[in-house]
Amino acid sequence: MKMAGRRVRAWTMLTVLVILSVALLLRLRGLSFGLPALLDPDEPIFVLLGLKLLRNGTLNPGWFGHPGSTTIYMLAAVEAGVYGVGHLAGRFPDPAAFARAIYSDPSVVFLPGRILILVCGLACVWLTWRLGERLFGLRTGLLGAAFLALDPLHVRYSQIIRTDVQASMFVLLALLGAVGIAQRGRMRDFVLTGIGVGIACATKWPAATVAAAGIGAWALRWRDHPQERSHLLRGLSLFGIAAVLSLLAASPFILLDYPTVLSNLHGEERPRHLGATGAGPLQNLWWYVSGPLVDALGVAGLVITLPGLIVLMRYYRSFRYVIAPVLAVFLLSIVVQHLVWERWVVPLLPLLAIAEAHIALSIYDWLHHRLDQHRLAQGAVIVLLAFALALPPIMTGNVQAKERLSDTRGLATAWAKHHIPAGSSVAVEYLAFDILPQPWRLFYPGGDRGCIDARRNLASQIQVNTVDDMRAGRALVDLGNIPPNKIESCRADFLIIANWDRYAAESSFYPSELATYAALLKGGEQVAVFRPQRGKTGGPVVRVWRLQGAAN
Repeated sequence: MKMAGRRVRAWTMLTVLVILSVALLLRLRGLSFGLPALLDPDEPIFVLLGLKLLRNGTLNPGWFGHPGSTTIYMLAAVEAGVYGVGHLAGRFPDPAAFARAIYSDPSVVFLPGRILILVCGLACVWLTWRLGERLFGLRTGLLGAAFLALDPLHVRYSQIIRTDVQASMFVLLALLGAVGIAQRGRMRDFVLTGIGVGIACATKWPAATVAAAGIGAWALRWRDHPQERSHLLRGLSLFGIAAVLSLLAASPFILLDYPTVLSNLHGEERPRHLGATGAGPLQNLWWYVSGPLVDALGVAGLVITLPGLIVLMRYYRSFRYVIAPVLAVFLLSIVVQHLVWERWVVPLLPLLAIAEAHIALSIYDWLHHRLDQHRLAQGAVIVLLAFALALPPIMTGNVQAKERLSDTRGLATAWAKHHIPAGSSVAVEYLAFDILPQPWRLFYPGGDRGCIDARRNLASQIQVNTVDDMRAGRALVDLGNIPPNKIESCRADFLIIANWDRYAAESSFYPSELATYAALLKGGEQVAVFRPQRGKTGGPVVRVWRLQGAAN
């Protein structure tokens, strides 16, 4: 028996290793997308905040919008590690050389930062296995981890320096503790759940909804084991204390700098965002189901998982008391928002992967029993289920990976390198670090400051506070947001525009931005346009305009 147990454990660990290897390969593909250009608008904020901690010798990020403290602190550690290794290798003789290297090629710190998030994504896959196993057994744990490994949405956000995947990791830790409360009721499980809740909240505010799992697990244990109730009351108190202390340990300045916290939270409350404005709870729910969740699970996966959740809640009490409350509260928290973002469903993906795995295995077991005398039919069932559930996410992931590797903004700057004459002035709407070596005068939109000289500002090593001043509460900093009295500062020989089409698609809500573009482009001519193509090129529509007086 012992030998058989060791053999099962060996095969299990081998399977987990294969799943993690597949997850790693998928997340490594295109990890450096866009670099050295910075195509995601939020990545630079987190990196600059990490650098701010190192530069100023402080632990106060000075920004708590997500709040993102866990991510910022870990990025600061990664950036310090990059400097340390580079210093020992002689590449960065001093911190000033390190700073110059970053502002000439951001890949120096952005790629290690993305690797950090990738590692968190792999941890999510591993924790999904552990949680699925604890809830439904070994097969469900392994298949759930495999589904998450293939999930194209999870793959994408495991490659971007943001808080979503990291928050998911801590949510899963809290859920493991909560399942432990329901199954064993030990004090250590209460503490683990509280720690997970606190650090998850310090990473991203909505992740605090995982506290519902701890409360649900406590309620289940209270109901089933009345003899433990005095013990459970102490455990519940310990859970709350651990959550608060973990939150403050992971982000102490939430308390010490609470005026900034309140200001940042107010700034995050936007009723409208270009391309991401919701239309009420029911429409928002449909947007998430028909868009991000279809991409993540595939149509067949979604068809069996959504009704399957009702079955799981009916027949599995741990799922009903521990997992279902988190799914319900978290989903409610995002559908009632004014905005819709596909990244907001990332913490749900491991739980949906586990549910999909268990429902798929239940369907297989039922069909396998019905086809007990037909081995060929049993094999066909396995193949059909595998293709129906695994192939769509794999295909979607492949399409999206190709689109990340070939972005319209990269195509536009490549065209510019070959067609814009030396000595021209060029205004670019995105952080195109890949064209800094070109012999042009480069300008970026700087909000209320108008268009700013890119090289001059980068040479002075622009700080995160300066970025905040440029944004001035805006969601985007682009040419459309330049004040009318600063338009002349943006009249370059060539304009590379990435947001005009997005504004035009919602023209009734953005008349002032479109008027600003019209004033800038008056008398000019469009000389190139780059459009996204499904499965080939990602990104927005990018237009290159030449204004009157440009060199030929």
